[in-house]
Amino acid sequence: MAFDKSVFEFNELFIHFKLFKLFHIFHLFDPNCKKLWNFNVYHLAWYTIYCVIGCTITFGLMGYFTEMEDEFNIVNHIQIIFCNLSYYLCLVKSITFFYKANDIWNLLNVTRIHFMTSTQCQKHFEILHKYRKKLIKITTYIIIFASTIAIQWFLCPLLMMLLHKEHANQSNQRFENIINLQFPVTISYYNNNFVIFYIIELSIMLFLLYMYLLSEIFFISLCFAFIAQYEVIKITYENVNSELNSKNNNENKNDYHVSDCFDDLASIMKDQQKLFEKLKLFHSTYKFIIESCLVLYSGLFIIFIYASAVIFTSSESKSMLYLIKLISAFGFAFIILLLLCYLFERINNNVESVHFGMYSCNWTSMNLRSKQMLLLSMRLNNANELLMMKITPRKIINLQFFNSVMITCYNILSAMLNISSKYKIK
Repeated sequence: MAFDKSVFEFNELFIHFKLFKLFHIFHLFDPNCKKLWNFNVYHLAWYTIYCVIGCTITFGLMGYFTEMEDEFNIVNHIQIIFCNLSYYLCLVKSITFFYKANDIWNLLNVTRIHFMTSTQCQKHFEILHKYRKKLIKITTYIIIFASTIAIQWFLCPLLMMLLHKEHANQSNQRFENIINLQFPVTISYYNNNFVIFYIIELSIMLFLLYMYLLSEIFFISLCFAFIAQYEVIKITYENVNSELNSKNNNENKNDYHVSDCFDDLASIMKDQQKLFEKLKLFHSTYKFIIESCLVLYSGLFIIFIYASAVIFTSSESKSMLYLIKLISAFGFAFIILLLLCYLFERINNNVESVHFGMYSCNWTSMNLRSKQMLLLSMRLNNANELLMMKITPRKIINLQFFNSVMITCYNILSAMLNISSKYKIK
């Protein structure tokens, strides 16, 4: 059944429905959205914006290939690298979203509170509401945190221009901008038209921020939906035979009753298989995006560590605003990378925990037919456990992967400090 947002109220969906409407997320995937030349009008608008931004960033990098009057420090280079990687990451996400829009639209079914239809599963829907409250809090915190960092980046060049305007004119240096793209223009032309260049970079960063928050909120919502749905499956298996046995024990405590749970197990297994199909669709849709995100986030994290080591070991004085921008970007990359690894580990653990839920049920009091159905469910779940998101054929995306990235960063930092102590890096 295709997802149809028009027939659901906001309290019938696991996602933060109002936030999704505010960010116009549904318009990107809705097959019934307005079309122009058989293309979604929102897709065409986004492609146009990406082309304009791509041309602007390319023009802003031409300074690397022409002789410039001023020199750029390492912080400027890091900001440009950050902007370019963010642009390409958002572009990869958007192309994947547009190319697989129909699959993602169908994937939204898993965010329905009543996605699982078995009577036993419907008794534990309070778990979904509990996770929904957590999801709303986390997405709100992410938006506040990202917006705070963005405002800090937007205001930083204005403050530095006010504080060092005379010094910049005397030293024949460009005014600081948000990401300091190296436009191939003279210093005087750049400073005289600083407002225009500031608006250009502000527009680029605002769009990238919007696209970034949209994709992250959507991804986190889907992950929380799978975590909550699998927890419902686990608890349902644990309690599948408890109510029937409690009734039998109340009727006659001395007799041993064999219960028939075949229909309940069959309906639960049907929901479990339906959820597994959505998980497979999620993996196939998001695999390239997740791999790209983790590689770029890990690379950014290592680059920030390297830049921090160079800045703090250098004898050249740096403005405190420089350091604040680096630390904020460094902290945001740290939190997002940790959150991605944590969510995938939770999904993997919840898929595995379903097996323990099956063992925890009162299977000894079931009849032979019910035991056979339970055994079939166990075999099915064993096959489901093989589906895990991996960054390499052997490396699973989990907190251990995050730990390996941190160890790599620590080794780089140690190497930088050792080199600086020997050769006195300036």
